[in-house]
Amino acid sequence: MVTVDLSELPVREANDLIRKAGANGEDVEVLNPDARHHIGVGLADPITVRIRGSAGYFCAGLTDGPKFEVESNVGWGLADNMYAGSIVVGGNASAIPAVAIRGAEVVVKGNMGSRAGQVMKEGTLLCGKNANFMAGYMMYGGRIIILGDSGERVGEDMTGVEIFIGGKVQSLGAAAMQTDMSGEEDDELRAFLDKYEIPFAGTFNKIVNEGGNLRYANPEPRRRAIPFFTFSGKSDYWNEKVQEDIYVKSKIGRYRIRGYGGARALPHLNDIAFRKDLSDAGKDPDVVAKVNMRTEVGGRHGAKPLDLSMPVMIAPMSFGALSKSTKLAMAKAAAMAGISENTGEGGMMDEQREAADQLIFQMLSGRLGWNIHDMQRADGLEIYISQGAKPGFGGQLMAKKVTEEIAQIRGIPHGIDLRSPSRHPDILGADDLVIKIEEMREATGYRIPVSVKLGAGRVRDDIKIAVKDGFDFIELDGMQGSTGAAGNEVLDYCGIPTIAAIQEAEEALEEIGRRQDVDIILMGGIKDGIDTVKSLALGADAIGMGTSAIIAAGCIACMQCHVGTCVVGIATQDPDHEKRYQVDIEAQNAARFFESVRWQIAALTHALGYDDIRKLGRDDLVALTPEAAAITKLPYAPEHWAGEHQIQETVGIQRSGSHIQ
Repeated sequence: MVTVDLSELPVREANDLIRKAGANGEDVEVLNPDARHHIGVGLADPITVRIRGSAGYFCAGLTDGPKFEVESNVGWGLADNMYAGSIVVGGNASAIPAVAIRGAEVVVKGNMGSRAGQVMKEGTLLCGKNANFMAGYMMYGGRIIILGDSGERVGEDMTGVEIFIGGKVQSLGAAAMQTDMSGEEDDELRAFLDKYEIPFAGTFNKIVNEGGNLRYANPEPRRRAIPFFTFSGKSDYWNEKVQEDIYVKSKIGRYRIRGYGGARALPHLNDIAFRKDLSDAGKDPDVVAKVNMRTEVGGRHGAKPLDLSMPVMIAPMSFGALSKSTKLAMAKAAAMAGISENTGEGGMMDEQREAADQLIFQMLSGRLGWNIHDMQRADGLEIYISQGAKPGFGGQLMAKKVTEEIAQIRGIPHGIDLRSPSRHPDILGADDLVIKIEEMREATGYRIPVSVKLGAGRVRDDIKIAVKDGFDFIELDGMQGSTGAAGNEVLDYCGIPTIAAIQEAEEALEEIGRRQDVDIILMGGIKDGIDTVKSLALGADAIGMGTSAIIAAGCIACMQCHVGTCVVGIATQDPDHEKRYQVDIEAQNAARFFESVRWQIAALTHALGYDDIRKLGRDDLVALTPEAAAITKLPYAPEHWAGEHQIQETVGIQRSGSHIQ
């Protein structure tokens, strides 16, 4: 047995020793833990780890296979995202024990804190005494056994799972109901208690989902879709689209859901122009070779940075919202273009990992598809806080797109409407976020960058928090961003525009004197290389493209992404629709698009008199509208409209001769 003494070692070194012992098949004894955080994080070997005392946050988190024994108490996030294996705690556990577990057995012999088992997928959580409020909150699978009292609102928004209460049921949560249990179920519970030598002579109350919140009850009436960009009525206000919206709501009695981005006109990068006459842009046949576009992202704190051939990334889009074929095409296109791809919230596919040279693994609040093995083979990690299309909201995936494969990779029941929580179970404030980042770094050996995705809301405050918390880079998403599904009103009226987001971010970093300490990736309606150069001049270090990438790869922008019947095979999980999508052809199309973006960036940067994109700055820009001038504080110069149109004509498309075949 290997002995690790935390009175002599920092946790980082201790975890290295624990993982080395695991690789050698040796059990571990941890002395003097002193409630330190992250003990045993990232262990993926079937050994036993005995902790002689109390552990802090995320003990045994992000593990697969080991058995943990903790003599005393543990902090919150016990066994976070634990797959196989077990942990037995002799004392009490703080908030969210067994959060997002995928098959583990978690035994707390004492009391446990609030939201126990939140978003758990499989496995068993046993509490020997009393639970605090909202045990089983938004849990997707598995079972919870509480021998004492339940706490308030037990089973809040649970789905296809079971909670057994041996004491008093304080109150039921939304969508939960009490039902009878069978003798066979009772025998199974007592066999589990016997396994861990826990006596119980009482009877159980069984809590299940009442079945009313698993699908949207009232579907929208089938009508000929009116494009969101078409306002064909006689009135600018009471137009045909507005009338349709009111009619549909009168039939379904709820808000409407759709995909894509906002339809309302907002100040954007089109309202900004270049100060200089760029009519000669791109006339140099070798302009790409004359401008340095190579960009490193995320290496400011010692991690291995992403190495991009140009300041462009493919924005997060999930397998679920998009078909497997489309995600594979995006990965291949990213590799051909020398840029990064992002998994989105749907988990990492083996085919996607193989195709993408640089892949960012996204962690959403529901921890869907999240696991230690994919973390360790990613090139970057992203903590999703929110997105520009729906800031402050969780993810949505309609039941028609939740196939058996999607359900398996995400760890959720098949065929239900998927609604991720609006906030992470273990991130309730800035200090929690610091501890979460450290857990992810511990689990991956501090070798890859950790980022955060922020929907533009309180940008000034959010950016300062992100810098203080030590993120390697920040993905800032304006409200012109798109999504697979969201409420119509949210898409059009929540968040702030992309140009306002980058302006506030730059001002916030200037206020705290930390501009050089973090990379800003700007997203939200960036359509081409012209928008990219404007974004870089406004202060972004790189940009993210999502909608442009899938349009290049076949999307027809019908704005019905949530329905699941995409006729071109992109926003669907229907095999009859998906088979129309030709992966290799569309990957080549997307790659050619990115080559046009590369040429545009080079042509404009060169025409502005620079040989490096990092020399671009606000002095190169003017605002074309009073609104854009007020937002960006750029000089208001509407006379540059003509020049802007000239640029669109000059570099709007790439000249022939791309090396992509």
